[in-house]
Parts: sequence; C-alpha cells; structure tokens
Amino acid sequence: CAEAVTLYDTALEHCPDAALLHFNRAVALEDLERLRDALLAYDRCLTLDPRLGDALFNVARLLDHVGDKQKAIRHFSAYRRLQDK
Repeated sequence: CAEAVTLYDTALEHCPDAALLHFNRAVALEDLERLRDALLAYDRCLTLDPRLGDALFNVARLLDHVGDKQKAIRHFSAYRRLQDK
C-alpha cells in the first residue's frame, strides 16, 4: 500500500483534479491505517466530485470509527440520498 500511495502521489502531480486518484489514494492510506490522511484525501475527492457515493460511504465509516458520530451521520445521509436517485 505504501508503494501505491507513492504512485498515486506521482499521478496526482500530473492530474491533480482527478477525483478517482484521490479516492484510490485514500483507500491505500486507510490500508496503511493513516486515517487522518485518508480523510483528507477523501475530502479532496469529494470536493472534486461530490456525487462519488463510495467516497461518501467510506468517509462516513471512517468518521464513525474515529468517533465523530455527527459528521458520520451527515455523510451516511448524503450517501443514502445518492442511492435513492
């Protein structure tokens, strides 16, 4: 996963506005248990593409894990609204 993060960092130097690169980087950071960095990467992803449901779900799950229940509920709700459309 560390190698993947390095590769995503390099890719983001060339395509900084690619939401899916930020998403995939966040997943790799989660696997490395770098949860705060993962949340920042998901945040950037969602800034670029707020309709990326998998990112909303993963952020909600991580926020719940770190104890930020209110923000977790907000993200779970946003995820659910996307699924209902």
